[in-house]
Amino acid sequence: MYRDALQKFVSFSSGVEGVIFVDSEGEAIDFVGSVAEYELKVIGAHFSILFNTINGFDEQPRSLFVTMEPYVLGMYRLTKEYFLLVLYRSPYHAIINKFRIQELINFIKGSI
Repeated sequence: MYRDALQKFVSFSSGVEGVIFVDSEGEAIDFVGSVAEYELKVIGAHFSILFNTINGFDEQPRSLFVTMEPYVLGMYRLTKEYFLLVLYRSPYHAIINKFRIQELINFIKGSI
């Protein structure tokens, strides 16, 4: 169910190398991209640690961006239990895909 939506997002978005739908423990629910499967899963596991670390703050961020050569990683909190990671080629690609990522977020949030 999610793979089709993730694939559509990657296919129609300029400069997106991969997208990972992850639970709060870092387990990949689904993922799509030109980056190796293992790499995507490792990214999901490592960055769930970051989100869980800041989970105790009064205000939870809805999104974070981390420069991670050669990518910019966009991290989007969907709920307390789920988040989405997107590997962009540059900050420019994160900006121009803002509308598309919001559509994907709305779709996933509506189905969980």
